[in-house]
Amino acid sequence: MTNKTRAKHLFIFMLIGLLISSSPNYAHLSIAQKSALVVANPNSYFAIAPELEVLPSQASAQLVKAIAGLQQPKWEFERLQRSLSAQEESSTKLLLLDAWPRLNRQQRQQVSEQLISLGQYHLLYALSKRYALNSELTSLLAVWQGKAVTTFLNNPYLGQFYTLSERQHSSVSCQFNLALIASDLDGLQHLQALKNAYERQPEPGKGTYCLSTPIYAANKLSCKTQRGFAVCDLQHEQSLSKYDHLVFMAAEGLANVSGRHMTLSASSTYNTLIHELMHFSGFEDEYPIPAKKAKWLCATSGQKAPNLYVGDQAPNNWAPSRTCELGKLPSYKPSNSHSLLEYQSIKLDENYRKRWLTVLNSRRLEDKIAVNSAE
Repeated sequence: MTNKTRAKHLFIFMLIGLLISSSPNYAHLSIAQKSALVVANPNSYFAIAPELEVLPSQASAQLVKAIAGLQQPKWEFERLQRSLSAQEESSTKLLLLDAWPRLNRQQRQQVSEQLISLGQYHLLYALSKRYALNSELTSLLAVWQGKAVTTFLNNPYLGQFYTLSERQHSSVSCQFNLALIASDLDGLQHLQALKNAYERQPEPGKGTYCLSTPIYAANKLSCKTQRGFAVCDLQHEQSLSKYDHLVFMAAEGLANVSGRHMTLSASSTYNTLIHELMHFSGFEDEYPIPAKKAKWLCATSGQKAPNLYVGDQAPNNWAPSRTCELGKLPSYKPSNSHSLLEYQSIKLDENYRKRWLTVLNSRRLEDKIAVNSAE
């Protein structure tokens, strides 16, 4: 034992001696000395408490642990907050389940909100298995598990979303309206993040696509993977008939477009969304397409998509592409650079943005002609 350690132990023994004396007086001790005494002998807290003069938020980790161990709610609350911030999951769960009945309403609210902000829904769920939580938290956990919930109205944790049965509002200011649909809380939050990213940088321009508030479908939306691709099926799809396209969020699988449906997954990014939106306008992938598709798409010459020409003779200023590597004829793209349609790590460039707008404007003109002809 070093001299420094011996001195420390002697100091603590002297402080404990003060504690057990007939008329202890702690006023002359410093905050550090009082704290050291409580850490060494936690039960001394009950005698020192009136003169401790230190807030839980300002106390050392050792002092917080010592007093929280005495089941003092203010200190248990502080220890819980620190444990959550440090992401000490196993110890946090034990502290949470033990301290919860001693916390007041405000403390419970703060702990709940901290759990939610950190995405620690499994700890909130463990809490719900032992104690009754309020209706808002109960609904939140139901959505986290993908269970049916009647409404999100007046729920501070879910009010930014809709249920499938609640009235949806499409926008008349956009050329196309997209319904964003998920079957659990993770999916709803991911769709909201993608919506926020898209609204910060709409492509190919503002007013083209409006993305709905994420819609909760619970078990009415079922998803699986087929040959690596995410595939989803929605019951009662007709209730969303006013939308031009439906965007589903699956847990796993490759993103893809089929008809008026887009399916994304947990790994999908903003660039993934833009890539798939371009497919709605007829653009083709510029990486090798599957052999089955290449067999018919790459069998004859001609322009097959806004960014795909198939044949032996390339148009002016077009460059070889990888699209038809598994097909009969070679393919070409309107740029000699890599694009978002080949690598999703690449941003949409001005060349493809202009081509995309051209396609959309031609469709707007076709729709106008069709309406005028009908009249």
